Amino acid sequence: MSENKNRKSSGWRLQEISYPSYCSELAELVGIMLGDGSIYGSTRNNKLVTHQVTIVGDSVKDRDYLTKYVTYLFQYLFGIQPSYYYSKCSNALYVKVRYKKLLEYLLSIGLKFGNKIKSQVTIPNWIWQDDNYLRACIRGLYDTDGSIYELLPHWPGLFQLSFDNRNMTLLQDVRKALLHLGFKVSNICAPKTDKTPKIYITRKAEVRKFFEEIGFSNPKHYRKVQKAFPNISACNSPVVQWSNFDS
Repeated sequence: MSENKNRKSSGWRLQEISYPSYCSELAELVGIMLGDGSIYGSTRNNKLVTHQVTIVGDSVKDRDYLTKYVTYLFQYLFGIQPSYYYSKCSNALYVKVRYKKLLEYLLSIGLKFGNKIKSQVTIPNWIWQDDNYLRACIRGLYDTDGSIYELLPHWPGLFQLSFDNRNMTLLQDVRKALLHLGFKVSNICAPKTDKTPKIYITRKAEVRKFFEEIGFSNPKHYRKVQKAFPNISACNSPVVQWSNFDS
């Protein structure tokens, strides 16, 4: 897949898209959008005149994830090619799609316009109807707003998973989903400082279970799990399925 350090205009003027049925890939994209995505549009005379779907990440750490895997999801689900934009004033990489029908479709399946904290957008009802959808959505959320790290210097070899978000409704629902899927997860830690509220998965067996049952599509997380569990089977991780994509 090619990329450009400037805006890529290829394809965004085309209006037709594919309309997927509910599936795990769509649920994962919803999780990605709930994490690092945004939907913006403006209206004139009650008609949508501008429209943009954006997903943002680190231009170094998330580069492969955004330009390969997230791009694949848009191609697979909707038959469209996103454009990329590297910020000149930060290390951000933006994936952008300007298809009116895509925006309308994403709104129809439970996502919302604008500020996600103000709207308190959360996991759509249809995803709760299938545990496979729920796992995929959680994977998208953790790939974007989650982290995995070794508890150094005090507990070498012990890794912790955390998920933080200022949307309290979403944070509560992520915890609810993990409990439903059989994980032992902490209560919501909401410090009185400006730090973002978060939840944790700490037990070694639970971290391993997360990798085996939910997995990661973002290679920056996948590599850390490999460090934590060097002998673990990677067959269930989506990273393995797309790691041979053309660069």
